[in-house]
Amino acid sequence: MCAMSMTAMDVGEQRVDAPPPVIPFAAYLWKIASRCNLDCAYCYVYHLADQRWRQQPRFMSEETARQTARRIREHLASHQKKDLLLTFHGGEPMLAGAKRLARYLEIIDEELISQGFDVKFTMQSNLTLFSEEIGDVLLRYNFGVGTSMDGPPEVNDRMRIDHRGQGTSAATEKGLRLMMTSKYRVLADGILCVLDPSSDPVEVVDHLSSFSPKQIDFLLPLGNHDRRPAGKEKDWKTTLYGDWLVRAFDHWWEAGGKPSIRIFDAILRLACGLPSPVESLGLEVIDLVVVETNGDIEGLDSLKGTFDGATALGLNVHEDSFNIAAEHAMVKLRQIGIDQLCDTCKQCPVVKICGGGYIPHRYSETRGFENPSVYCRDLETIIRHIYGRLKETLAEEAPRAVAAGAA
Repeated sequence: MCAMSMTAMDVGEQRVDAPPPVIPFAAYLWKIASRCNLDCAYCYVYHLADQRWRQQPRFMSEETARQTARRIREHLASHQKKDLLLTFHGGEPMLAGAKRLARYLEIIDEELISQGFDVKFTMQSNLTLFSEEIGDVLLRYNFGVGTSMDGPPEVNDRMRIDHRGQGTSAATEKGLRLMMTSKYRVLADGILCVLDPSSDPVEVVDHLSSFSPKQIDFLLPLGNHDRRPAGKEKDWKTTLYGDWLVRAFDHWWEAGGKPSIRIFDAILRLACGLPSPVESLGLEVIDLVVVETNGDIEGLDSLKGTFDGATALGLNVHEDSFNIAAEHAMVKLRQIGIDQLCDTCKQCPVVKICGGGYIPHRYSETRGFENPSVYCRDLETIIRHIYGRLKETLAEEAPRAVAAGAA
């Protein structure tokens, strides 16, 4: 158990300094496929504000893949860096198929790995296309593969549907079961779950946990102040999402805190004065960049849910370097800590834990991103609850520790 920071909830006692002028990218999200075989109703790529995916090539070409790898090598070498995280994303990256995936990886091997760079690979997939052939390719490069599932079928299939309007639970679970066999289990990284406040949090936690994932990651739907999430249409200050998370946390905590649930682990770490493992909480510097299938260099991908062109930097790997991207104002906005937040957030006692909330959740047309998160009250609810449970646990364990030391 941590030695909890007693000032973690007090923003007034510590100043957050601005980061250095240029922060090199350590994480690269490659959109190797711009289409998806599912048609999830809440998808920020296909169903929200930005529809530029329609002009993107269906797959990243070998030429663009090679140029992207060269730009990464150029960028990291100029900053004396050797380590990077590379995520295959989409759309659905497994639409590329085993042969195309293998070719991308050969290019990365030639341009980066063989040049002394240490590349950690991940992929986010719906797993409906996962096969032994694809699994064998991913095994050669030690991938970690995450999937998405919103809970048991009656919950998951409300939003996660295919292009015929049919539920996708059976196909996803089939792929997940194959991945969890002895040969491919090493690939399994975790499950993303978009929170549905009408679902039963205990049932959702138990269903996802039944697949023995390394971790579960609860995501708040990509609503904002102009397009409010379900249940907040009339009053964005309601706490139904926070209340859902409280019930989920208590069930998880009382069961021993397994498997890891990222939002809970992040809040616990931040309450102990440790860095956050997620970009949506805390005030740590964000060092991730996106490359689209045509080579466009873009900012935070989920900003596509706010307005058309929100992620566009006007840069492309065929003409521009990642050093130029790292100096872009929209990139630096995510790297200046508390200074990027509105006055309400700056004065909030939980800001060092919530970090003002996820950037897309702050958006409104009138004020841009200078708003509290549309989930502000929900975040405060779950943060204060976890903080309280942690204090209770520490208070209970302290006398035992003293007694044990005396003995």
